[in-house]
Amino acid sequence: MFAGLVKFFRPRSIAPVAAAAVVAVTLPAAACATATGARHPVPSVIVVRDNANGRTISVPAGATVELILSSSYWNVAGSSAPRVLRQQGATVLLARPSTCPDIPGLGCTPERTDFTALAGGKAVIRASRTSCGEALRCVGRATSFTLAVVVAS
Repeated sequence: MFAGLVKFFRPRSIAPVAAAAVVAVTLPAAACATATGARHPVPSVIVVRDNANGRTISVPAGATVELILSSSYWNVAGSSAPRVLRQQGATVLLARPSTCPDIPGLGCTPERTDFTALAGGKAVIRASRTSCGEALRCVGRATSFTLAVVVAS
């Protein structure tokens, strides 16, 4: 019985089957590798919060800058150079943190604004506010947010 199988699977007949198996395994692996490989990197998301006020960050072209400010009282003015760093849609409110009491006027609901790094250059994201909570006027550095973004091409 085994002798018949050996004759059936001669080395010449195994080579095309083996080659087909290698191609069947290699092609999907190659396709996956090109999607995330060095030539086609997956775009990165850089999350920036209130503590980045006054700083400069560097990001690669294609990256998303996700600005999350801790108060709904912030008014994001957008990018100073939309051809370098473009705002993607309107600012959105995030879920109210459990540490924020359910009292109107506190302004402790965070907001998020997304930007896409398009081309090499420098852009500045600005935000401002006049209120830091109900009946609490902001003063000094708490009234403005500035972030310089250097996009590497």
